[in-house]
Amino acid sequence: MKRKVLVGVLIWICALVVCLVLADRFFMRPDSNLKYKRFFEEDEKTQPFDVFLLGTSHVFDGVYPMQLYRDYGIASYNVANSSELMEFTEWTLRLALQFHKPKLVVLDVYYVDRDLSNEWAYTYRHLFMDAMPLNLLKIQAVTKTMDKKYWDEFLVPFTLYHGRWEEMLAGNVELTMNSVPCMMGAEMRVNRDPAYHFVRTEDMNLENMPGKDAIRRIAALCKEQGIELVLTAIPSAATYEEQCNMNSCKVLAEELSVPFINMFDVPDLVNMETDLYDGISHLNPDGAVKVTAYLGEWLDQHYDLPDRRNDAAYSKWNDILKEYEAYYKETWADMSLLGKEE
Repeated sequence: MKRKVLVGVLIWICALVVCLVLADRFFMRPDSNLKYKRFFEEDEKTQPFDVFLLGTSHVFDGVYPMQLYRDYGIASYNVANSSELMEFTEWTLRLALQFHKPKLVVLDVYYVDRDLSNEWAYTYRHLFMDAMPLNLLKIQAVTKTMDKKYWDEFLVPFTLYHGRWEEMLAGNVELTMNSVPCMMGAEMRVNRDPAYHFVRTEDMNLENMPGKDAIRRIAALCKEQGIELVLTAIPSAATYEEQCNMNSCKVLAEELSVPFINMFDVPDLVNMETDLYDGISHLNPDGAVKVTAYLGEWLDQHYDLPDRRNDAAYSKWNDILKEYEAYYKETWADMSLLGKEE
């Protein structure tokens, strides 16, 4: 009798867990799954991602993996997330490495000065964390980087999204970003807004910052895993202080013996009048295409990355490429003449 009761209790507990997991997935906003769908679908053994693109929305909006594949055969994934602080990027990499081990990581240094006390950035972490399966490392990431009052919404997203009946039944599903699976984790922001104010400086802030310590740990993790690391600064209408912080990563890169691609110093790479989405930070597709082209050429010249275009294991990537090119044309077509004389 006791055995039957015990079995019944175990079955009930298992059923409850399954129901909660399904509820999490059912009520969750689709943003996270849209961005990371391909990341979890690709088989690490047969179709590995050779390059991870990490950092803030500057990378999320500014580097297009399928363009890298089309032009150089580089199999990459954009694992960058909006407003991602460098200390959290360290955990993003650790979590992503559970599923794919790249040959190279490209890391954006925009938020090198900020630390985990910036609670305003918490909500943006759902973009990555909600798609990540629950496991011990995810629990560690949440408990070590967030205040306890946020643990439940990241470990059991159902607690955050349970009130979405009305929204879902009405068909009004809110998206906080514009990414689709064929973008391989990147976002396409459609607008054209000139920089509000931008003056280039090469000054440096050589003080230590929380983000620099995080970069040191990321570099150590990459070395331990046999992964090459490249630091980069994506062009934007950055303030004087922001530029000083990013510029100082040249010294940090020398300390770590890793390359630093400061794209602010590439002449005429981005037009601050026509290539920005919002006039503050983010690139529109014109700017992203230019930055991606420069990065692809630089990687091709400095690393012996596999050209996957004729690799049979990646044959479906050619279909994804067609989807990407059609999506790009459809999404950006109406904006392509803005800022140009008729």
